[in-house]
Amino acid sequence: MKEALLRNPFDAVEASGKPARTVNRAATRSTPVCSHCQSDDIVAQATVQWSNESQEWELASTFRMPAHCNHCNAGCDITWLSLN
Repeated sequence: MKEALLRNPFDAVEASGKPARTVNRAATRSTPVCSHCQSDDIVAQATVQWSNESQEWELASTFRMPAHCNHCNAGCDITWLSLN
């Protein structure tokens, strides 16, 4: 279920290709935006699967597609902005 090859389009990735620092979203409110235009009108196509072990939905596949910005009308990387 938790394969390293699955790419979550909402995970921040540094230029080096390494995952960026994890943000505790429970402690602070934030929103994903397009890294190009800062629009929050973004979508991602994915399949999720229920895990009996963790009792939550887990990412199963992103079809190797990036998130899509409806404002830019193009694939985009995600930037997380604080709402506080």
